[in-house]
Amino acid sequence: MPLVIYVEDQNHERMAKTYEDHKETFLALCEAAPEGSILRAVNRYGDTMLNEIQLKRFVAELNRLPDDRKNSTVRKLVAAAEFAIASHGYLFFTGPAPA
Repeated sequence: MPLVIYVEDQNHERMAKTYEDHKETFLALCEAAPEGSILRAVNRYGDTMLNEIQLKRFVAELNRLPDDRKNSTVRKLVAAAEFAIASHGYLFFTGPAPA
């Protein structure tokens, strides 16, 4: 089951929703990211919330990826993060409970 990603406003009301692709290419990027990276903070099974400051780093990290790694999921997440930043909100990633 792929990650579900919500854009939330300042009051944590959900404004938009998107999903990780079924191949989990975004999670693979996160798990391969270096220690200290915002990408590395995204948890496969738990919940992860990124605030406006973290989202700016998140977008910068995604934009630095080689072009061949910027698939539709990455592009959707950049757009979602930019929407959250413009709204002074959050991205909330929620994964399935481990089996």
